[in-house]
Amino acid sequence: MTRLILFLLLVGSFTSLSAQQGQCQRGDCLDGNGLYRFPDGATYDGNFRRGKFSGIGVLKYPGGGLYVGNWHNSLQEGEGRMTEADGTVYFGGFHQGKRHGTGTLTFQNTTKIVATWAYGTIKGPAEVTFANRDFYRGEVYGTQLAGLGTMQYANGDTYTGQWLGNERQGHGKMTFEDGTTLEGEWDRNEFQADWSTLGYQGNPALASNCNSGCPDGTGKYQYPNGAVFYGKIQSGQPAGNGSVNYPSGNVYHGGYDNHQPEGLGIMYYADGEMHGGLWRGGQLYRRLFAATGRPAKNVTPDYDERVKIWAVVVGAARYTHMRTLKYTDDDAYQLFAFLKSVEGGALPEEQIKVLIDEDATHRNIIMAMRDVYQQADENDVILFYFSGHGLPGAFLPVDYDGFSNRLEHYQLRDALLASRAKHKLVIADACHSGSLGGRSDLDQALASRNGGVDAALNAYYDALNQAQASTALLLSSKGEEISLEDGGLRSGVFSHYLIRGMKGEADENGDRLVSIQELFSFIHREVRRYTGNIQTPTLTGTYDEVMPVAVMRR
Repeated sequence: MTRLILFLLLVGSFTSLSAQQGQCQRGDCLDGNGLYRFPDGATYDGNFRRGKFSGIGVLKYPGGGLYVGNWHNSLQEGEGRMTEADGTVYFGGFHQGKRHGTGTLTFQNTTKIVATWAYGTIKGPAEVTFANRDFYRGEVYGTQLAGLGTMQYANGDTYTGQWLGNERQGHGKMTFEDGTTLEGEWDRNEFQADWSTLGYQGNPALASNCNSGCPDGTGKYQYPNGAVFYGKIQSGQPAGNGSVNYPSGNVYHGGYDNHQPEGLGIMYYADGEMHGGLWRGGQLYRRLFAATGRPAKNVTPDYDERVKIWAVVVGAARYTHMRTLKYTDDDAYQLFAFLKSVEGGALPEEQIKVLIDEDATHRNIIMAMRDVYQQADENDVILFYFSGHGLPGAFLPVDYDGFSNRLEHYQLRDALLASRAKHKLVIADACHSGSLGGRSDLDQALASRNGGVDAALNAYYDALNQAQASTALLLSSKGEEISLEDGGLRSGVFSHYLIRGMKGEADENGDRLVSIQELFSFIHREVRRYTGNIQTPTLTGTYDEVMPVAVMRR
């Protein structure tokens, strides 16, 4: 979609022009018709009354702009046409020198806005016809699509819903030219499908082999070329939701029919590309999501019916091109130690990737998220923690040089979407961060512990298993705020209360489980109190408020 440009209306008042002490070139420039020239080259040719522009007149601006129309008291009044030097044209009503009433704004690329204006601002719904023949009717802010509106695309698709900054943003419904509909949340034009729920859900090793026939239900079907389908089987053939492992290394999750992808689905390519959208006849018919990650060798989901937690913990303190931070690396180590403890889930080493200082580069973070999160299956939890510098829209790895190697928030979002994990939790202690049952591996170790450890961990993982699928972003500050370190605490203020809350202080109801909502309430209260309301933690996303984030042993 063509992005609209901002339109600056060149309206020059008589006061500013007359201050230049121009002179009348011909005619009567007091009460009649005349030509008046200003020292900067601007000229007015038209009617005057009591020395002011009044009636019909033409004003030529020195930069090449031109206004033709009605005047009153040296201000545009009534119907007129303003032409910019770049070819942008407004034709319609004016009042007191501003666009007012019905008018049409046409840009050089032929994109056109038809709207009702009030003192230079669009009021009510507008109609926008783009150069590529897309047509929009709805709310506009400035000259950008914002609010509720409907876009009729030239390819036959129609979207009705929320917009922001000329992009689909918020809740909306897309109706494709073939009649297929897709309704839900959109973010920067991308449909926020829960890609992790698509495809086969279960242990592939237990799927029935259907090549020789099997009852309708779920099963496995192997093709002569080595491709293997896991999912819904009808009349002995793959038909419906499922997953396909291709011999090329590509993996597909989603709708499947006539032995090829069909409907909503996502393809994970062996080279690291990820494309999600609507598929027709094995081809991507409408792309709704795309992300790129570096290829990871032999990364497959570690399927287990029991819940596992997979974590990437980043602490960036020693920057080359920015001020060194004092405690962010310590904060990351503290969270790592907490995750290794019983209260944090007693995670084994292979389920945590820690990147501190020189290891906390952009490439290493991207690779760690891909390697770790793609091992998670549909029962699991993935956690991302970042402590370091931040800018609006990005976290900053240690190799940020002022221009490149920003960890963009959309890159983090893509990593979350690419994982099949049930629960996804982001915890960030950085400036502008707001601009976003037990396990068999531990059975032997747990058996040797005491103090109610087994019961505590089982309660924690049982609660995770029962909670609704969640994506939660627990951030240290609002988008416009900074996040503070404190020498007295020897920590980031947010991270200090994060660890205290997870260790039990946030357990408001006394059930010995700390939920995400309890943790946020505790952190929000304590951080605001400690910083004198300068720093405000936020919790956003679609999450189950009772999703546990910590447990206390009895």
